Amino acid sequence: MELDINLLKNTVEGIVKKHQLPGMGIGIVSSQETLFIQGFGYSEIETQTKHSEKTIQRIGSITKTMTALAAIRLVENGKLDMESKVTDLVPSIKFNSKFSSIKVKHLFTHTSGIGEMPEKKDFSAADIKLWGDTGPFDIPNHYPNGIDVDFEPGTDWHYANHAWGILGEIVARVENDSWHNVIQKVIFDKLGMSDSYPGDEPVDGMSVGYHRDSGQDELDRMELIGDELIYGDLVDKVNIRGVKYDYVGTAAAGSVMSTLEDMCTYSRALLNKSNGIISQDTFDSMLEVQYSPDPDLSIKMGLGFQIKSIMGHYAYGHNGGISGGWNTVMLLFPKLDIGLIIHLNLSSGLVDEITDDIVYVLLGKPSINIVKTPINDEQKNKIIGVYIQRPGFVARSRPIRSLGRIQIIEKDNNVYIQSRRGEWREATKIFKSDYGSNIYVVDDGKINPTLISINGDTLTVDRLASLDKDNRAKTW
Repeated sequence: MELDINLLKNTVEGIVKKHQLPGMGIGIVSSQETLFIQGFGYSEIETQTKHSEKTIQRIGSITKTMTALAAIRLVENGKLDMESKVTDLVPSIKFNSKFSSIKVKHLFTHTSGIGEMPEKKDFSAADIKLWGDTGPFDIPNHYPNGIDVDFEPGTDWHYANHAWGILGEIVARVENDSWHNVIQKVIFDKLGMSDSYPGDEPVDGMSVGYHRDSGQDELDRMELIGDELIYGDLVDKVNIRGVKYDYVGTAAAGSVMSTLEDMCTYSRALLNKSNGIISQDTFDSMLEVQYSPDPDLSIKMGLGFQIKSIMGHYAYGHNGGISGGWNTVMLLFPKLDIGLIIHLNLSSGLVDEITDDIVYVLLGKPSINIVKTPINDEQKNKIIGVYIQRPGFVARSRPIRSLGRIQIIEKDNNVYIQSRRGEWREATKIFKSDYGSNIYVVDDGKINPTLISINGDTLTVDRLASLDKDNRAKTW
């Protein structure tokens, strides 16, 4: 497809100005070449250091795709079995569970039944169970009381960095080497990514991370757990320099640092089905859907990759966010032979909006035709009510913190979705869509409107989290 470079540049410059971003790097690739690469704004505001294709970025959870490649390579070579029990491979890890054993395949797909904290008691200190002061955790010994399992492995979904830390430990044990050395050899050396680092020790040429004042949800969370609100100093009108450097303790889940140039190299390799890291057939297997509560929703889970439908186009990839000031996006459209990498040195909830704005231009401003049909009385009777998070706090902590309960209500002959927290704190209209029998579209004004699924008494948001209707819960 033909790329309008001037329009792309103007769009990105407009985004940086509109949102007062510190800096941004954009890379566009095909399977054969880098089509566009440029930095915008600053990697350090205070010194006016330009953001460039050589600026080093903490890519966060995109690391998981690299861990997945290293692990699936072992599967392909017969050294690792997806059906193996995790406790057979790492006997010192204890799972506090009444369910079936967690298997290797569950670690790949966030379906293990564990969450973002090892135990329920860790809620107020969940961050220190993921982020460290000095470097990666000793994974087997990081869980002295074990890890709580809240649902039957393989039956439900919750994002779990700890699961990826464990998968990295398995890779290290099978390879008889450190995870860091494996990623260096299997990914970076293989692809010629000479400016990438498996560990996230600060290095020269690295961007400074920035953040913004806490939003309402974060203030609510801080009140709940008793955190003290301390405002950072604004370096301009909106951006605050990150003071504390938090290391990714679960290294295999998110510790890689890389330049925009190297991430273009990595993205080209993925468009070429890994460029020989694994076979093309094995790579294709990583993009087979492993978890999808409703096949008509936009997001599904493969092996290490999120599989998406964006503005009518099939895509796969992963995002990465790092506490203290970095967000990265990697989005690949194999049928169009094009990939997008975005580097932001800002922790922000703006990532989805920024990505949609860039993708919209990248794809030639496609016509997005989602039919929005008023919800009829029969549908209202089925969907109106209060939906609550499923039992198991550890494995529901992310949607509890980001959404909480959700209600579907009727007001002035319109139907609305409203959540206790997040982007639907204020009631937002919903309509029936033509995307599937259970799919509703949120009238949120986004270029790529948000979809939800309501099937029977289950509501699933387009981030794979499902809630169930509670007929005794009261609306608010």
